[in-house]
This record gives sequence, C-alpha cells and structure tokens, in this order.
Amino acid sequence: MDKPLKDILRLFQAEPSRTWSIVMTFFGDMVLPRGGSIGLPTLLSLFHAMDVGSGTVRTALSRLSADGWVERTRIGRNAYYCLSSRGMALSRDAEPRIYGTFSFKTQRKLRLAVASASVRSLVGDEAALVATRMREAGYTAFAPGAWLGVDDGTLPDGIFGLDVNGSQVAMQCLAAYFSLDDLARSYLRFEKIFSPLAKMCTDHAEQKGAFHQDGLSAVVARTLLIHEYRRIALRDPHLPEALMPSDWAGYRAQTLCATIYRALLPASEAWLTENGRGGDAGRLPAPTPAFYKRFQEVRGAQSGDFV
Repeated sequence: MDKPLKDILRLFQAEPSRTWSIVMTFFGDMVLPRGGSIGLPTLLSLFHAMDVGSGTVRTALSRLSADGWVERTRIGRNAYYCLSSRGMALSRDAEPRIYGTFSFKTQRKLRLAVASASVRSLVGDEAALVATRMREAGYTAFAPGAWLGVDDGTLPDGIFGLDVNGSQVAMQCLAAYFSLDDLARSYLRFEKIFSPLAKMCTDHAEQKGAFHQDGLSAVVARTLLIHEYRRIALRDPHLPEALMPSDWAGYRAQTLCATIYRALLPASEAWLTENGRGGDAGRLPAPTPAFYKRFQEVRGAQSGDFV
C-alpha cells in the first residue's frame, strides 16, 4: 500500500469509529450498482485492509440491520448483505449530489420565493399541498417559508418571488444561511488530504506501476475518497454559480474527487469482479448503465476510460 493511502488511513483510524458509515458508503458506491448484495467475506476483506477487525465489522452490520438500513440473507453457511428499501432510497437520493449530476438550470432566472405570514401558519395537509406545488413549480425549500428556484412559473397565492440573479445582497444572505465558510474549510481539508493520492494515481498511470495491480488498495482508496467527499457534498446546498464565488473551493474539490475516482475505477472494479460475491454466491453482475454517468458533468476532471 502506497504512502498517500497509508496517510489517509491513519487519519481515518485516528477519528472516532465510523465503521457503520463506511459500510454504507461501500454499499452505495460499489455494491448497489452491481446487484445490491455482497457476501460477508468480501466486506471483511475490505475492512481487514483498513486494519478494522472482523468483530467491529460484524457489530456495525448488526447495528445497521437493527436500524433498518441493511438486510441479511443466509445461503447455507454464508451470510449476504444488501441495503434495505429504506437504505436504497437514501443512497439513490444522495447520488446526484455526490457524483456531480446535481445542478440548477442556471441559464434561467434565479428567484427567491418567500411565503406570507398566512402561508407560514399553515399546518398539516394544507402546508403539504403548498410544499408540493412549490416542488412542481421547480423550487427547492432551503428555510421555513423560503424556496430557491429557477422557473418563471406561477407561484401559489401568498408566495412572493424575488429575482436574485447578480444580487450581492442575496448572495451574502444565502452564503450566511448555508454557512458556506464552514463548507469551504471542509472542502479545503478534503483537498489537502487527497491531493497526494491524486499525484500517486497520476504517477502510476504514467509508469504503469504496482498501484494498478493492487485492486484491493484501489477499493480501499475509492471507499475512503467517496466516504470523505460525500460527508461534505451532502451538506452542500449546491447553489447556482451565479451566487457562488468564482474560486469556490467546492469546485476544486469536486474536480479532484472526480479525477481520483476515474483513476481508481479500473483496478477497483477488476477487484470487485474477481473477488466480490453476490447473494447467489456467484460473481457480481456488471454495473448498471447509470453507474457510467458518475462525474460526467464535472468540469476540469481528467478524462479517460471509465472501466
């Protein structure tokens, strides 16, 4: 295992245990696109490479099962795990924000919609109806009684729209509400941690070195990469570019993540094909077509064959 990956592992090991969260990352990133089910030995191999003991992994799986995030199936003496319907829904909802396919149609006029006092006082079915109509109009709720949207459609009674394109006041208000300074610091930390890994991937690609022959290291690196990135990306409101600083750290972090991800794919997918076992005890099926769209919309990421 190369030094940049060892350094990332040391950071992971120095933090409070989040094995259950790493399991969810692995399922969403690698297992769900390949049929959704994985055998316990494959999971143990991954975590053994991270210096996480089998007892800790089994405890994490038990916790996830008890909380309704994963389900276990036994075939003979072997145990296989898959995300529950609840876990799959959570993972699929998160995919656009993690893999760079989430975006506003910024060529349209950006509007801030604010509810009147009478609308804000609604509860129950009436409040739910307003929320539904706002979603149908292309707006996303970002605070109680406030929505951000890009469509010029008719708003429900009691909802007032304000054009905010190019408004410095709107940008400052939204930045303050979403704590963009905190997000920027998180993105900068991600960049600092994973930049050496990006250089290692580039060096090995040029030299065709040992990294591309070590599929398990690629799986570990890819898991930790997405795990750390998704913790930030899922807190990011992904505001339109018109409201963001031109040097926004999130853009660089996304490009860095996409570049590393693409570099890790050949070796990590080859390892999964060779070593992963699904619920029928056979090899994992090939990834779904949607898998190949990951990070396609990320600007500046290095191109190359996906797998």
